Amino acid sequence: MSEHNGYGLSRSEMEYELRWLLRKAPKDAAKLPQFLGEVVITLIEKNNEALARASAEQDRPDLPDSF
Repeated sequence: MSEHNGYGLSRSEMEYELRWLLRKAPKDAAKLPQFLGEVVITLIEKNNEALARASAEQDRPDLPDSF
């Protein structure tokens, strides 16, 4: 397993979100493709939000440089 670099969601955070989303899995197999698409899109959106937060923190002029 690779080390988390601080950007986006970590693997464990992504797995947690996935488990949370899968709790509402449809019983009807015909609805499964749409459900899986929604799960993937939701995970991507959550990761994009985490990336945006990390980027915003990095761009803050009121914080000292980390190097």
